Amino acid sequence: MSGQRWFDPLRSFCNDEVALFYLARWCQKETGIGEPDLGSVDESDLRETAGKIARNLAEDGARVERLLAGDRDAIAELWRELLASAARGGGGGQAGEYADDAQQKILEVLLTGTRPSRAIQELRGGPEGPGNEYVFVSPFSFWARSVVKHLVTDAQRKLARERRGPASRPRAKPRALDSALLKRAHDALPDLLQAIGELPPAQRAAMTASLGRRDVDDTVRKRLHELAPDLFSELGPVRFASDSEIAAHLGSTPRRVASNRSEARRRLVEGEPLWELLLDALLPHRSTRGSGTAGKGEGRRAASPAARSEA
Repeated sequence: MSGQRWFDPLRSFCNDEVALFYLARWCQKETGIGEPDLGSVDESDLRETAGKIARNLAEDGARVERLLAGDRDAIAELWRELLASAARGGGGGQAGEYADDAQQKILEVLLTGTRPSRAIQELRGGPEGPGNEYVFVSPFSFWARSVVKHLVTDAQRKLARERRGPASRPRAKPRALDSALLKRAHDALPDLLQAIGELPPAQRAAMTASLGRRDVDDTVRKRLHELAPDLFSELGPVRFASDSEIAAHLGSTPRRVASNRSEARRRLVEGEPLWELLLDALLPHRSTRGSGTAGKGEGRRAASPAARSEA
């Protein structure tokens, strides 16, 4: 009898081998290692991620298969969804072009990755795939919308830089915030809260507790709880004055809280750069900022391609 393969312990988290394949791929992407040591991955993260993969496979697996089969209705449905997202995100008259580009990128990721119908076969040969493979951790629609939003935001930033021309000296703040940009940021708040809910448990806990600090405006805090009551249900009315109080509440350490929050910010900003505006506004205290404004011990670590988001 052959020895146990590195991903076999993951079977206890999965109901079938299709979900097992994508959970194994998630572990590879998270660690950047072909055969990761599963002892280094938090068991609660594995359990929660396995649940997400199973749900998203059940809801979106058939849709992915239809797209890869060239189903015209599925492709048209995806394009309309991308068009609406691009228009809401400020794509204007070019929304159709952004939808075209995003659709091409999405289909390229799916075509170079592993479709559900081949997952079992690929698992038997040893799970592997490209670093940007879609592994069903996020709902397909959420992931697809993040692709087109990223394209719109990048294009608008490029246009703004071209209009400003070369800077004569370094600016204290990298962005000039006009009313349209602020409105888009405000409209993106529900998606940001959903993305925070999709984070690994330790990172999600650090972010939600940080949003419960005393220096977060009461009106803002009330709005957050209205938009995402489930996300803040465990927090309740408690407010924190420092990372030390957050750490005591979470049974952690201030350094670990800062590290988890910094990694969470990195993930969120990579998924949707516009969210950086929201995070800067929602987390006003200096110690809650990313590496650009962080205090000592809050530096952002460099991420390998495998640790990046699915898009």
